[in-house]
Amino acid sequence: MPGFQTALANAAAGCDAAAARLAQVAQRLGDAAFQTPVDPELLAAERQIADAAAASAQQLRADPGLLHVGRVLLHEGRAVPLVVPFGERGHLATSVDARVEGVANLVRTAILHAVGTREPGGLRVVGIDTATLGASFAPLRPLADAGVIEAVATDARAAADAVALAESQVAEHIAGRRSDRMLLVVASLGEPPRTLVERIDALARSGLAHGVTVLGCGLPDLPQAAVMHALEGRVEITNPPAAPFGRGERLAAPVDWPETPDPSFVAGEALRLAERAKAAATLQFADLIPAQPESGDPARGLEVLIGRDAAGEVRLRFDDATPHWLVGGRTGGGKTVFLLDVLYGLASRYAPSDLALFLLDFKEGVSFTEFIPTERDRSFIPHARAVGVESDREYGLAVLKTLNEEMTRRSTVMKRYGVASFAGLREHEAYPRIVCVADEFQVLLAGNDRVATEAVALLENLARKGRSYGVHLVLASQTISGIEALWAKKDSIFGQFPMRIALPGARTVLEPTNDAASRISLGQVVVNTEGGTAGADRVARFPDTDTHVMHRLREQLGEAHAGVGAPRVFYGYRPVHLAETLPGERKPGRALLGREVSLRLDAAGVDLDRRPGRHLAVLGSDPVGGEALEAAVESLAGNGSRILAVDFTGNADLRNAPERIAPDAFAASLAEIPDGTVIAAWGLDAASLDLKAQQALRALLRTGPARGVHLLGWWRNFRRFTDDIGGSAGREDVACALVLNLPGGEIMGHFGQQFQHWNPRAGRALLVDRHADTGAGRLVVPFSRSDEPGPGQQRSAPMEERTRQ
Repeated sequence: MPGFQTALANAAAGCDAAAARLAQVAQRLGDAAFQTPVDPELLAAERQIADAAAASAQQLRADPGLLHVGRVLLHEGRAVPLVVPFGERGHLATSVDARVEGVANLVRTAILHAVGTREPGGLRVVGIDTATLGASFAPLRPLADAGVIEAVATDARAAADAVALAESQVAEHIAGRRSDRMLLVVASLGEPPRTLVERIDALARSGLAHGVTVLGCGLPDLPQAAVMHALEGRVEITNPPAAPFGRGERLAAPVDWPETPDPSFVAGEALRLAERAKAAATLQFADLIPAQPESGDPARGLEVLIGRDAAGEVRLRFDDATPHWLVGGRTGGGKTVFLLDVLYGLASRYAPSDLALFLLDFKEGVSFTEFIPTERDRSFIPHARAVGVESDREYGLAVLKTLNEEMTRRSTVMKRYGVASFAGLREHEAYPRIVCVADEFQVLLAGNDRVATEAVALLENLARKGRSYGVHLVLASQTISGIEALWAKKDSIFGQFPMRIALPGARTVLEPTNDAASRISLGQVVVNTEGGTAGADRVARFPDTDTHVMHRLREQLGEAHAGVGAPRVFYGYRPVHLAETLPGERKPGRALLGREVSLRLDAAGVDLDRRPGRHLAVLGSDPVGGEALEAAVESLAGNGSRILAVDFTGNADLRNAPERIAPDAFAASLAEIPDGTVIAAWGLDAASLDLKAQQALRALLRTGPARGVHLLGWWRNFRRFTDDIGGSAGREDVACALVLNLPGGEIMGHFGQQFQHWNPRAGRALLVDRHADTGAGRLVVPFSRSDEPGPGQQRSAPMEERTRQ
């Protein structure tokens, strides 16, 4: 085996002639280093060595294949830097671990040297320091924050995970999937299990040729390593390759550990290298957009560039291996930015005919307003099919139902062609891949009600079957713990989510033993394609968004796909108005009341035809009930219906009902209502109908539809409503109801047990139609008054304000 002096000479030759002379003269000294008496020729040689070392020290330190590990002590107080093969040329071990100050200095020196002498992204550093709980690495914290030091294990389990990372590095290098290098730094192991030491030894045997260098402190038997033995007052170097001043394989001259560096130098150098690594690893948002937009083929999957790590660009996929993603991160941890990076990257890479986006945001935020037209910017992403901003749970449920129905349709087509995969389907039909993103999805599954139960069942079906039909889920949340509806289904659903993406503060996306998310900083993300298993992490840095680039891309895509309409958008926080309805939504004899919380967001109303019971009761004290009744009257009046209006509240806007009934004449007029008339009554609970008037009302309810007479009435008191219609005997005489702020426990006796879970909330109503196919009613956003006044009219105050006046 070649001597240490030969390796040093070969390495030094690449630096300069002085360094080469250093190795050549060192070889001459050999065992005569400490002859007594001292030979004058030897002293002259030592002086030449010292001069050569001083001249070439900087060049030697700049070589990634050499490491300065201390000083060789010569005569007359002279010292020569001790340089050993390192990196791709050799491992290094010590007989004591980093609890000795000199070894701790060696650890920091080796890491700074290895990182500083390689191009950014060319080296990964993984540490083990169980005896000092990571103290050896503490001065290098900037490198950990920058992701250069990927992990520092401080307990036995984490140490095993760190070794697994190095083993994975070797396997990936052999497979040709990695070209970077890893430095495994074992600063201390305490009392390691024998199996772990054997794994480290195996890494040392195969690592040099396959991308792993080991610095093993406290591992004097490390294979293929130069070993520094701590003796009393000095250090000896043993093991091949042999030393320049050596007797056999032992360095004859005394050696000192590296001097303790100035802490400010270590901190400054670590910060400098960290900033260099960040700059090299950070993409700009514009870098995520491919040079040839919409050039991707979705048949085998979707691919998107999200950032860089130490090994280069990081690209993620939606395919059979990683069909669904689970994304976690605390508030302010960059989750929204990351999702925008992914979605804009996908939209730029694939055409709208190849990619369809369904976007749901269940929290108070504007995550997905970058995909839809707004008052300030009418551009949009044509790939977006449906977008929910502050989505209702029911809207999310409607989206999941739509996706499940789409899978059923695709299944039918695939059976027709005899194919079993989405790639096979694409050979016959140009179906797009679907990506559904649900931010803060745990809101959808909150509680244990009908919505949560149905949503879990739909999610399970999509998770199990989606990959075959080109349907992919991205579920994002701060946490997935404590979701009651998932207790029985958590494993069956999330077992289909091998792709785990953890941003700072993520607690439950990765496995409990994997704390990688606690070691990253803002702008970084942990990517794990093994279901969150420790040891399978990749830490990447992703860019911040750029509003100008996003706007430009929306405009470019809009011009390229001018025939694609804007997505349907559900704004969970925004009121809706009758004036916003489309002409096709207004039909004769149809009283419009609001907009249905569904994927299509259709206008919701009731048909006033001649079937028995075709009347409408608006129930509840919420003032929006009066406004919804005004919208119903306006929609009917606009289609030629004759309307008689009576207002017991004094607050109704009757501009669309020119024919009026005085409140005190209402009871008497019930028996004289002409055929083909709609009666609109506000505040019928205040009419105080006596028994005779109630009987006249009940007769009208029973016989009116057959002659075209219909009642639209607002009762603010539910008990008064049931009394007026005759209780259970009159239940079928009013087939339609718009239920406002009345809880399910109060109304289920009249409408049925299926309404026991109705939970009223502001801005929502339950539309019940006994003649409709759905027995559970429909959630609607009732129409409210528009703040914009009509022609020649003043702006009207909201109902709640006018009531207080």
